[in-house]
This record gives sequence, C-alpha cells and structure tokens, in this order.
Amino acid sequence: MKRALAVLLLAGLVACQRHETSNTDMPVPEPTGNLRDAQRVPAPSADIGSAALPAPELEGAATAAGHWRFQVSAKGDQAVFGDAGEASEFAMRCDAEARRMVFTRAASGGSGATMQIIAANGAATFYTEPGPAGRTQASDPATDTFLTDVLATAKDRIGVRIGGGPTLAMPVDPVIRQTILRCAAPRG
Repeated sequence: MKRALAVLLLAGLVACQRHETSNTDMPVPEPTGNLRDAQRVPAPSADIGSAALPAPELEGAATAAGHWRFQVSAKGDQAVFGDAGEASEFAMRCDAEARRMVFTRAASGGSGATMQIIAANGAATFYTEPGPAGRTQASDPATDTFLTDVLATAKDRIGVRIGGGPTLAMPVDPVIRQTILRCAAPRG
C-alpha cells in the first residue's frame, strides 16, 4: 500500500513538472511555388464594414482632371481615363483571350517595379513590365476577387501608384465595373 501511494505521489510530481517548449521541436515548412501564382486573400465583405477602411494612399492626393470612357474592341473592352484627344493617364483593358485584366499607366517603372491599385475598401499590388509607348503595365486574372469584389464596387475614388511614386487619384465611374464584370463573365 505504501509502495502504491509512493508511485502515485511520484506520478503526480512528474505530471506537475514544467516543460519548456522550443520552436526547434517543430519543423518549419519551406515555401513552395512562385509568389506570382499565390492566391490573394479575399477582401472583407461590405457586411462587416469594409467600406470604412482607411485609404491613406488617397489622403491628400488631388483628384486628377479627366473622364472615364468605355471602349469596345475585338481584343477586349477597356475603361480609359484621361482627357479626350490626349493619351490616357490610366486604362484597364480586358485581354479576353487570356482572361486577364491589363492595367496600363502613363508612367515609367519597368520590370520589377510594382503597381498598386487602391480603393477605400482594399488595395492590391502587382509586378509591372514595360508596356507600349513608354507606359507601365501589370495584369491580374479577370476573376480575382480584388477586381470583382473591391475595384468593381469602389466608391468615390481609386488610385494608382507605380513604386513609391505619386498616386494618380481618379473618380470612380460605372465603366470600371462594366469593364471588370464583362471580362470576368463566363465565356460560352
């Protein structure tokens, strides 16, 4: 009986002993794949107040002069911002064959730079490459939630910035939504 009591006490003491944990006990997984192929986390829904998110990149940026216009072409619809008769400041073109939205900005940036597109309810950053006529371009899958859930539903203004350069702030227009939704629509 004494022996059983001693075993129980010893077992109780062992159970109470503090064990230190170490980060070396668990292996850390190595990243795999190409970061350009990574899935973007969906933007929060408007049901939880995403419209109230701050967009500090747009604060203090004057809204650029110009107008949006919708253009239809065999290569894909596009929403173009700028003054009539002038080269566009920014354009969103649907590459219907590749099912991608191609963004072009009248700015230099080259390969490896980034293009950030900002709305009050979210933002996304894309790698850029040189585009036609000295422009900088980036692209995104047409069905990406940033396009369909954030940019297509943006309110007031959106902004585009190349690298750490100035933000081009533009008023929102229905042609943005129209271009995105037509590009994301199932083909058949």
